[in-house]
Amino acid sequence: MARSYYDDNFGCYEMNDAGDIEFYHDVQRRSKAKKCQGCGRKVRLLPDYAYCNSCADRMERGGDI
Repeated sequence: MARSYYDDNFGCYEMNDAGDIEFYHDVQRRSKAKKCQGCGRKVRLLPDYAYCNSCADRMERGGDI
């Protein structure tokens, strides 16, 4: 049975594979608390990311931040 995970970098994950779950935990370990440059919320992002998943999705669909 797949389990649900959420991450500010990539959004929702549905996983049951050990390798996928390890990737999720690795992303969590490397993420830092920072302010999203789009919405201004405090989120946990990878050091080279500036936007949370919600803002990135909105921009990819042509929406304004």
